[in-house]
Amino acid sequence: MDDQRKDAMAGVLRGVAAQVAKGAPQGWRRGWVHAYRGPSSSGHRGAGYEMPDGSVDGMRVGLGGLSKLYQLSGVSPADLMVELAVEPSGRFEAVTSRAISRDDQGRFLYVLHPDTLPREPGADQDPPSNPTPAGDPEEAVQLFRKYLRKRAGILGEEELLPDPLDPAERAALLDAFPGDLPPDLVALYGEADGDEEIGLFHNHPWFTLESTTTFVHHRPERTWTGDPLWSMSGDAEPPGTIRRQLSSPGWIPFATSTGGDYLAVDMDPGPAGRPGQVIRVGIHYDGAPVYVADSVTTMLRRLVAALDRGDYEEDGGYLDVDAKLPSYLDDSRTHWRGVAPIRKKPRRIQSLVVDKVADLDLEPVRGAPHLRMVALFGEGPVDLRPLREVPLEALRLELNAADLSPLAAHPTLRVVTLRTREPVDLGVLGTLPRLEGLELAGSAVQDLAVIDELKGLLSLTLSPEQWRRLGEPPPLAAAGLGGDPTPSQVNEWAARFGAGGELGGYEYFAGRFDGSA
Repeated sequence: MDDQRKDAMAGVLRGVAAQVAKGAPQGWRRGWVHAYRGPSSSGHRGAGYEMPDGSVDGMRVGLGGLSKLYQLSGVSPADLMVELAVEPSGRFEAVTSRAISRDDQGRFLYVLHPDTLPREPGADQDPPSNPTPAGDPEEAVQLFRKYLRKRAGILGEEELLPDPLDPAERAALLDAFPGDLPPDLVALYGEADGDEEIGLFHNHPWFTLESTTTFVHHRPERTWTGDPLWSMSGDAEPPGTIRRQLSSPGWIPFATSTGGDYLAVDMDPGPAGRPGQVIRVGIHYDGAPVYVADSVTTMLRRLVAALDRGDYEEDGGYLDVDAKLPSYLDDSRTHWRGVAPIRKKPRRIQSLVVDKVADLDLEPVRGAPHLRMVALFGEGPVDLRPLREVPLEALRLELNAADLSPLAAHPTLRVVTLRTREPVDLGVLGTLPRLEGLELAGSAVQDLAVIDELKGLLSLTLSPEQWRRLGEPPPLAAAGLGGDPTPSQVNEWAARFGAGGELGGYEYFAGRFDGSA
C-alpha cells in the first residue's frame, strides 16, 4: 500500500475512533468495532463498549466513515477485515487486511495460501459398485407422458410445454457439454425442452437443455473462511450414495426451486450410489446434499404414484404434487446431542455432541460406522478408547482435563480442537497420520514442541501467548489467533508470517483521535 493511501486510511480511522468516543457511555473502558467477512462471504459488523463490570454496552452511533475506508482500500466490505479499538485516553489502534478475517467466535484467521485446502473425503471414496445408470430411457418417456395426461385430467386442460429442440441441436449441445447426462434425462429432452415455469418435477421448473448443459447453476467455492476442516461434508442417507464433498462438476442441476436450490443428476456418485441419481443441492444443502432417487425414471414413477394416490393440491391452475421425495437430511438419524448417558447405540449417527459429560461412557458408539465428528463439554476426563474404533475425523474437547493417549495413530482424525484447564500432553498428535488442523487457543498444554513434528499440518490456531512460546511458525496454509486479542497483538502475530500470503498482507494503524501527540 502506498504511503498516501495509508495516510488517508489512517485519517478515516481516526475519524471513526472519534465517533466511537463521542457516543460512548459514562465510565466506558474501551470501544471496539469489528467488521469482517462471514462464512457466506458476506460482510458483518459489530460494535460496542466494554464497561468496568465486564458487561458490553451497544453502540448507538453511525459509523459512516467505514464506507470511505472500503473505497480507499479498493475492496468490498465482504473482503476487508477491519479491527478497531478505542480508549478513553484518546488512543486508538486498528488492523485492516484482505488476508485476515475474523469469525463469529472471535478467532482471527490469516489465509496464507488460499489454494492449499484440505483434501475432501469424497476424493478418497471408492467409485460406485454398480457403474451403470439405474434409469431406463423408454420407461422414463412412458412415465412422463402418463404424468402429463394425469395432470391434464386433474387441471382440465393440457399444459403447454416448449417443443423439443431439433435432434441435431440436441446432439450439438450434448456433444459440446464437457460432462454427461443420464440417458433417461436425455430422453425427456426429446419430449420437451424444459417446462418453463410449470414446475413438473417436485414443483421445480425444469431447465432447457441449453441451460442444463451450458450454465454452471451452482458451484460453491471452498475457502479457509468457510472452515473446511470442520465443515467437511457429512454422509448422505443412505450412507455412501453421494460422494462426501462440498460440490462436484458431476452434480448437474436440471431444475430449480427458484430460491437457490436445485434438483441435480449426480454423475459422480459415492460407492453405494448409481450414476444419474437425483440429488438436492444448493444454498441450503452446501456440505450436505440430499439423496432423492436412484434415477429420473424413479422420480417420475413416484410423481405418477402421487397423482394416483391423490397426494396433490390444485389451486388456480397450479398443481402441487406431493411425491414424498426427501427434502432435507433427517438430523434425528444422523446427529445426537444431549447430556450423558448416550441412550442408544447410534449405528447411523454421523455427529455426537455431549453437553455435560459427567461420567460419560462412550462405549455405545464403539464401532459406529459413520461417526465423523465428536464434541464433548464438561469436567472430564473422558475415556476416549471407544473412539479408536470409529472413522472419526473431527474432535472437539472442551473439558477440565483430557487424555489423548487412547487416540494414538488414529487413522482418520483430521482436526482437533482443545480447550482445557489442566495441562494436556500433546505427544500423541505426532502419531496421527491425517492431522491437518489443530486449535489450542484457550487450552493448557504441556509442550508445544510436538507441533514441529506435524508435517501435514495446514491450519494452526493458538493464543497470543502460545504463538510467542512456539517461536518460528511451521509452514501453514492458514494461521489462527484466538483469545480475543487486541489489534497490537494481532499485529505482533501477523508479523510472524513476513510479507503475508498470496492474498496480500495487512496494515496496522495506531495514533490518537483527539489530535494530541
